[in-house]
Order: sequence, then structure tokens, then C-alpha cells
Amino acid sequence: MPEILSQQEIDSLLAGLSAGKSPGEVISKQEEKEIVPYEFRRPSRVSKNQIRTIQTIHQNFAEALGYYLTSRLQTPVTIQVENIDQLFYSEYILSIEKPSVIFTLDAGDGRGEIIFEVGLELSFVLIERLLGGGDLNGSGNKKFSRALTQIEQSLIRGIVERSTSELEKAWSIIDNFKFKITKYESDPDIVQVAPSSEIVLVISFIVSLADKNYRMSICYPVFVIEDSLAKMTLQKFMGIRKHTAEEYSKYIAEKIKTTRIPISVELGQSEISISDLINLSPGDIILLDTRIDSEVKIFIAGKLKLYGKPGVYGGKKAVKITRIANNEEV
Repeated sequence: MPEILSQQEIDSLLAGLSAGKSPGEVISKQEEKEIVPYEFRRPSRVSKNQIRTIQTIHQNFAEALGYYLTSRLQTPVTIQVENIDQLFYSEYILSIEKPSVIFTLDAGDGRGEIIFEVGLELSFVLIERLLGGGDLNGSGNKKFSRALTQIEQSLIRGIVERSTSELEKAWSIIDNFKFKITKYESDPDIVQVAPSSEIVLVISFIVSLADKNYRMSICYPVFVIEDSLAKMTLQKFMGIRKHTAEEYSKYIAEKIKTTRIPISVELGQSEISISDLINLSPGDIILLDTRIDSEVKIFIAGKLKLYGKPGVYGGKKAVKITRIANNEEV
């Protein structure tokens, strides 16, 4: 049966003939179509524009959580989004070390659960700092291969609960999530928030603490954030970037204002022998290396920043700032 040409094909054929081309040349050009490769084994269910929006959301979350941890641990902490990947759920589970620190979070409104994974090494460093330890580099160099105890779980759980609050705020520019911790697990193989073949979106973070880098991640099964993805148009994304920049600048400024920083004053130093140390008792006097009219050193977060004169103010011991320490003295 002869093939019937469409009106568009007839118009193209007539235009080609008037230009001096043969019918075969016109028809063969008409049949040329652009072929777009499709990866059947790893279909991409989240577009590039949506990925950009998600990156903005989670970078805002990372900054807010970094400021909270800096205040809580009394040491500088910075968090950055490292990668955003689309994987099969089974691939993500295989990538997690054993044992690990995994919290499953219910996203609310029957959407399903997500995973908040804290690296085991990072967890032990956080725990040591929360318990008053100061040698963070020393902890980081140890190789831990055990699961957390009940007490350690409680300490990390407190940080994760605060993290869920910051994550809700970051997502609020697109959607309203109500994350709630449902379970803690140390073995990733028994964590099932999605079928093995389900596509998940994995956001990997680098946590910089005490000159070392640690890792944590958040895993979203795509069906959990499907409604949110539908709201992420390019037009809305452009508005989000401006909105979040202004909103989070104010948010971070408020966080900085309320952050409490430890300040200590060094009255002086001295050296004594071990035998004198053993025999110390109430009423003994230790002679310091500073004169009564000398300036004292003022430390902020453990670093020399100011000099001052000790005294009394309002019935309490106080120190009056006299000058700022220069770079050579710090």
C-alpha cells in the first residue's frame, strides 16, 4: 500500500523541488531525526534545574547546621555540599560503611522515610567534643569499628534532632516537611526505606572540623520528594535563589548574635616542682610572673585576642580591656 504524505511533507517536497533538489534528497532529509540516548539501567528522574534547586536548599541547610555546631561544640565547623547523585537504593546502601550511624526520618503526611547518615568517625569526634574532650585531631586519627553505645546514640540523636529542624527550614521555600526520627541503626543492610531498585537522591556533605574533613549524607527516595520536585520549575528556582540569599543572611546574622563564646582571663603563670605540687594545701601562696599593675591576657575561644586590667565591677570580679593583641602576639 503506498504511503500517504502529510501536508507538511508535501510542502517540504514542493519547496525542495523549486530549489532544484530531487525528490529523494528532500525525503531523506525529512526522515533524519535526532537520536537522544536513554540510559535504561539508570533513568534520570530529577532534572538539572531541580538538582540546582536541591543544591541551594541543602547548602542553606549546611550553613545553618554549621553555625549551630560551632556554637554547640565551641570550635569552628563548616559544612559544604560535596555531591548530589541519583542512584539505585541498593547502590547507596552498599556505599555505607559498617558499622555506621543511621537515623531514619519520617517525612510526614504519609510520604515515606528518608535516611540521615552520620559518618562513624565524625560521630565519635562529635561525642568527644560534647563530653568536653579537646583533642579532636587525636580522635580523628583513631580507627573505630564498633557501633555506638546507648549513651553515645543519645548524644548524636540530639544533634540529628536539631538537624531535622534546620532541614525543615531549608525546605520551607519549596514545601513543608515535618521530619521525625523513627529509628537508629548501625547496620545499613537492615535499613529499608525503599525497594532496592528504587531511584534515590543522595546528598553528600563534607564536614570540616579541627582541620580534618568528615562525611555525612542524606538519602531521599524520589517518591518521598515527588510532589516537591513538581514545584521546582526554573522560574521558581530563580526566585528562590534571591529569596534564600536574603532570608538566610538575616537568619545567619541572628545566629551569630546569639552565639555564646567562652572568654577566659590569665592572671599569670608560674612553675613549681613536683614535690611542691604534692605538698600544696589551702592557704599556700603561688607567686605569679605578673606584677600587680601589669596587663593580663584575655582569651576568646582559647585564642589570645585582648589585654586588660583586672578589677571589681558591680561587686564582681571583672577585667577592663586596654588594647587588642597584635598578630605577632597571637
